[in-house]
Amino acid sequence: RVALQYATGVIRFHKVEIQPLTADDIAEESTPLYVNCQDGFAMIYPSEPAVRNIRYTTSYGTDVPAKQFYVEKGGNIYSETVADFSAGPKADDQIVAQALAELAKKGEVRYRGFGDYDPGMPGGQVNIFEPNGRQLRASVYMAYHKLYITEAEAPPGDIDAVLSEQSITLIDHVGANIDRVNAMNEIGRPFDCK
Repeated sequence: RVALQYATGVIRFHKVEIQPLTADDIAEESTPLYVNCQDGFAMIYPSEPAVRNIRYTTSYGTDVPAKQFYVEKGGNIYSETVADFSAGPKADDQIVAQALAELAKKGEVRYRGFGDYDPGMPGGQVNIFEPNGRQLRASVYMAYHKLYITEAEAPPGDIDAVLSEQSITLIDHVGANIDRVNAMNEIGRPFDCK
């Protein structure tokens, strides 16, 4: 499949060419897709992520167990934090808004978007330029009693940061995309749960 992405307004593409990739091209351009059915997400990382257990605290003071899946590469950080709210709400707009507000404290917010991952699964994205000149691309979603915080901190224009933050897909325990009612998305084949 080939997709040309746009945001708003009139977009024109000129001289789009498609050519077959060689095996060497594919090997060079391949990016590791990390799939974790137990924690409910799939995401592209620049390499296999490390995992650590942490605690996540909301601004209300609620403290819950969490896992952070992360890659540190050349001073850049690509991470997914999954906070477990199994004793709390299935999804909560306020928890998502608070997480986005905490991220916004890290620098100048140049883009902020809110939108459900799917109906009943609140979320949003922020694009932040930090005082040190680095860019933080982040998204926050909540579904099935889990809060997902995706962060990619790197120099502006870092392709790994774009791939990482934009690739987050929420999945169920068998690897199926839980964005089932979005007419733009085909469910397709489930991700391979290893």
